[in-house]
Amino acid sequence: MNTATLVAVTAAELALIILVLLFFIRLRRSEQMLSALQSNQDDLMERMLRNAELEQEMVASFAQRQQELTLLNRAMEDRILNLRKLLDQAEGITRSPHFLREVILNCRRKGQSVDEIVRRTGLARDEIELILAREAMQAGENRTGTS
Repeated sequence: MNTATLVAVTAAELALIILVLLFFIRLRRSEQMLSALQSNQDDLMERMLRNAELEQEMVASFAQRQQELTLLNRAMEDRILNLRKLLDQAEGITRSPHFLREVILNCRRKGQSVDEIVRRTGLARDEIELILAREAMQAGENRTGTS
């Protein structure tokens, strides 16, 4: 019986050793898995920090662009006001009688008909004919006065 007991105890010890080895193998796998999870968590945290930094850069860049756009908008509004003033001045000049007279005379010197001058200046035909007649009279007086 000693041998049978000894075999039974040895078998029990052997079973316990196998169970302890299996436990340690599973424990080792669990540690590896936990290590991998921690590594993945560290990677995730690094990515989240990089994303947060990129987001901050984008927000700062957006704010800077907003300021630049505001400055550009002000500059454009100033430019619009200046251009409107220039347009008003140009309209005043183009509608002055002296300027219109010069335009009519230049058109006539270029050989344009009265109808073409009417289309170009927007004046009435009678006004253009009157200006041309007055100029012809002054030119005739200048020729006879200087002769």
